[in-house]
Amino acid sequence: MFFVESSETSHMCPICRGSLHYRDSRLRIRRKEGGVKEHLILRRFRCSSCHSYHTELPDCLVPYKHYEAEVISGVLDEVVRPEDLDSEDYPSFSTMRRWIQWLVENLTRIEGYLRTAGFYLLACGPDILFSKVSLLDAVRKKHSDWLERILRLIYNSGGFLVPIRW
Repeated sequence: MFFVESSETSHMCPICRGSLHYRDSRLRIRRKEGGVKEHLILRRFRCSSCHSYHTELPDCLVPYKHYEAEVISGVLDEVVRPEDLDSEDYPSFSTMRRWIQWLVENLTRIEGYLRTAGFYLLACGPDILFSKVSLLDAVRKKHSDWLERILRLIYNSGGFLVPIRW
C-alpha cells in the first residue's frame, strides 16, 4: 500500500482515516532519464486502527515504477521518445511501451477517480459524473505535473491503479 507525500499531508490512513505511526524505512531506486540511479529511503507507516502498512512516496515517484514521474509523464505526453539521444537506452523502448499500456489500461479507472473527486470534493454537481469531456485530458493540458497530481489524489484517497505485469 502506498500513499504519496506532499507538503500538506497529515499522516492519515487512506483506507480508514486512522492515524499512521512510523514503523521503519526501506530503500527505493529512483531512475532518471538516461538511466541515472539514485537510492531513496522511504518511510513506512502502520495504521493504528486497521493495522495496514503504507509506504510514503515523494511526489516524484510512481507506485510500482522505478523511473521518476517526470520521465513517465514525458513518455506518455510523447515529449520523451525512443529516438531522443538522452533517452536512447534509458528508458528502453519496451519500458516506454509498457507505460503507455499501463495508462491505456487505467484510463477508465483514472476518469472515475477524477469524476468522484470533482463531485464529492469540489462539489461540481452531478453533471461532472455524466460529462462526455475527459477530465484526465483537461488536467494534462492544464498542468505539466499532471501525473503527480492524479497519483496523489488517487492513492491518498485509498484508491489504486492496476500495475502492468509482464
